[in-house]
Amino acid sequence: MKSKINALVIACVMMSFAAVANPTLFTVTPTSSAKVFNINYKAIGSGTVKISIFNSDNELVFTEALSGVASFVRPYNFSELSEGEYTIVVADKNGKLAEKVNYASNKVESFIRVSEIANAENKYALNVSNNGTEDVFVRIYDNENTLLHEQSVKVTGSFGLIYDLNKVKAEATSVTFEVATSSGKFEKITF
Repeated sequence: MKSKINALVIACVMMSFAAVANPTLFTVTPTSSAKVFNINYKAIGSGTVKISIFNSDNELVFTEALSGVASFVRPYNFSELSEGEYTIVVADKNGKLAEKVNYASNKVESFIRVSEIANAENKYALNVSNNGTEDVFVRIYDNENTLLHEQSVKVTGSFGLIYDLNKVKAEATSVTFEVATSSGKFEKITF
C-alpha cells in the first residue's frame, strides 16, 4: 500500500515538473486599438519560430517564420480580416502552442439629423450621435451653391447645434446642409 502511494506521489511530481519544464511562454494580448493583437513569446535558447493565424474555418490567413529568436513582442494587425474567431499558433523546437482570439472591428456607427426648428423661422438643428469618436464636417450652401458656413468638430457620443440663418436665408431661396463624418457617413439635406 505504501509503495502505491509513493508511486502516485512520484507520478504527480513528475507530471507537475513536466508542466513547469515547458521552456516556451506564449501569450496574446489585445491592444487599445482593438484591431491589433500583441504576441508575446519567450523561450529558453534561440531558434526558429513560426507564427500562423487560422480563421474559424481552419484556413491559414497569415504565416511567417522568425529565425534566431529567443523572445519577442510583435503586433499583428487584423484590420484587413473579417470579424470572427481566429487561432494563433506558435511553433518552435519545443512544439506548438495555440491561443484563440475574437476580432471585432469596432466600426463607428453614426446617426445624423438636420431639421427645421418648429415655430422658429430660418433656424435649423443639427444632431449627431455615434458609438465612438469621429470628426464631423458641416458645410452650408445657398441656392446658388455658394458656401455660407463651414466647420468641423470632434464628436464623442452625442452632439447638437442650432444654426440661425435669418441673415442669409432672406437672400437665398433655399439652403443645403452637407454633413460628413470621418467614419464615412454623408448626409445632404436641402430646405
